[in-house]
Parts: sequence; structure tokens; C-alpha cells
Amino acid sequence: MKNTLIYPHTPAFFLGIDVGKPDLFCHIIGPDQTLSQRFDNTPEGINTLLKWLLSIATPQQFAACLEQTGHYGRAISHALADAGLAAVYLVNPRQIKAYGEQRLRRNKSDTADARLIAQFLQSEHSKLLPWTPSGADNQQIKDLSRYADSITQDNARLKTKCDMTTNKPILRSLRRRIKAQEKEIADIRLRINKIVEGNEALHRQHELLASVPGIGDVTCQILLAELPDLELFSNARQLAAWAGITPRHFVSGTSGRSTTPITKIGSVYLRRALFMPAMNARVFNPLLKTFADRLKENGKKPKQIIVAVMRKLLHQIYGILKSDTPYNPEKRGLCSAP
Repeated sequence: MKNTLIYPHTPAFFLGIDVGKPDLFCHIIGPDQTLSQRFDNTPEGINTLLKWLLSIATPQQFAACLEQTGHYGRAISHALADAGLAAVYLVNPRQIKAYGEQRLRRNKSDTADARLIAQFLQSEHSKLLPWTPSGADNQQIKDLSRYADSITQDNARLKTKCDMTTNKPILRSLRRRIKAQEKEIADIRLRINKIVEGNEALHRQHELLASVPGIGDVTCQILLAELPDLELFSNARQLAAWAGITPRHFVSGTSGRSTTPITKIGSVYLRRALFMPAMNARVFNPLLKTFADRLKENGKKPKQIIVAVMRKLLHQIYGILKSDTPYNPEKRGLCSAP
């Protein structure tokens, strides 16, 4: 892992921001005082927020933290990164909630949420991975890919309605909508391919991903959209944990689960994109086929095997992208023992 990606010293000021659609509630914990302020979640409000920060200290003295809750925080996170803060962190809301429960939190308000985020940052910043903005092409691919996914999910719902009705006018209407949306999905996928072809780095990553047996063009697009900066991870296990496809063990005394679920943190789009490639890799990827057959011999259930193959497939992806080397079935290190 590159040391330059981790802030080497303790910041002087910790900024917690509770992001809402209309508001940005901020709380700063400094060496000698704490400050709170509310700003509009607009370009003008963000400029006012940055001026407020500059009136307190230089940008390099600040570390900022936001919950990773969607597009409402995109503008402020990019503005903070562009302003040159020491570090900006986008954190899973479950981490903030767990930290509040640990502190026996009793109050719930926007101001209290911002204060809790700042306290969490002050306590945990040395263990967090800093966020870096994606390039313009990467962000556009992510937006287009997720939009295509939403249309695909809607089409699945419409197809279910087709199976549930015999009313001919309704069926004709549903089929027209499905056909129109399938054309829209195809157009979006073509647009993503044009962006990838016009970006040398993305084009190379696409070639590397496509070399993996079981991964098709659509999956390549989703992986390009959803995979984080791999320089943030020192090994493939860290990436698998980030994606939420590692086992979640639950054993306490004589009690425990009969099955071991996965953690399901990180990008749901990434986990969903890995499922069908794992099914294909179970048959066509030599390394993963051997791995899956061994799990079957050990008595693992089919779903457990597929989830394990998803994890090992992500391990392969990590190794291929990090080494800038296409898939090689002779390289056994790509699939370590479970």
C-alpha cells in the first residue's frame, strides 16, 4: 500500500458533515474548541462552508468525514478534495451507527449526527482509507452503469407482470415498454464502450478483465464502474472484505449459526455483478473449477460454493489488475487455498 495515500500525521481539526438534500450540518473538533454550523447544500452554500474553514485554519490542517449515503454528498466531497484538505473520508453509515451505539448515544438530530461523525473521525481516522475523487470518465461510467442496472431491474419487474396477466392490451403495453427499455440499455452499454475505448487506462483495464474466463462485456463495464482504487488495498483479502463477500462468523459459547452468511457491505452492484460470472467460472475457469470441485468434495452446499468462487474471482481480478498481466491459468497463485 502506498504511504502517500494515508495521512502521516494527526490532523489538528476534525470536520464531521451530516449531509442532507437541502442542508450540510458541520461540526469541527479542534485543539482548543469545537464549532458547529449549518450550510445550504448548494454551490453557494458549499463556497460559504469552504470560506468558514479557511477562516479557522489552513486546509492541510483539516480531515473531513461524511457518510457514504448517495449523490447528495458528491458536490461537497469533491469540493473538499479540490480545496486540498489533508484527507477526506467517505464512511459506511453502519460504522458511524456502531460507533454511536458504543458510546451509548441517546440523542438524534442533524447537529448531533455531525458531532458524532467528527468524534468518530477523531477516534478512528488512523484506521480509515482516505477517499480520492474518481476521474470524469470513471464517474460517467459509474452513473451510466447504475442507470442501466436500474432499467434492467425494472424490466425484470415488467416481465414478471407479463407472466401474471392474460389481458391482451396490458400484455402489448408491457412488451412495448420492455422492448423500448432493452433498446435503451443497449444504447447505454454502447456509450460506456465508447468512453472506455477513448480512455487508455480504462481500455487496458477492460482488456485485462475480459481475459478472465467467465467475465463478459457487461460485467467488465460494471467492474470498471464499481471497483475502487486498488492502491488502497495491500492484498486481495482486503478488497474482498470491502466488497462484502467475506464470511461473517457468529459463535458465542454454545450458540452459533448453522450457516455462515457473507457480510454484505460495500457495493451491492459489485456483488450482483460477480454472481453470474462466478456461475460461469465454476465451469470454464480452470483454477476456479478446481477450487469449486474441492469445496464440493468437502461437503459445501451449491450456494456456498458460488459465493466462495465469487470471492476467489475477485482475488483473481485484483491480482490481474495490480500486476497488469492478463489471466494465466498456469499461475496457481491466483487461487490460493480457502
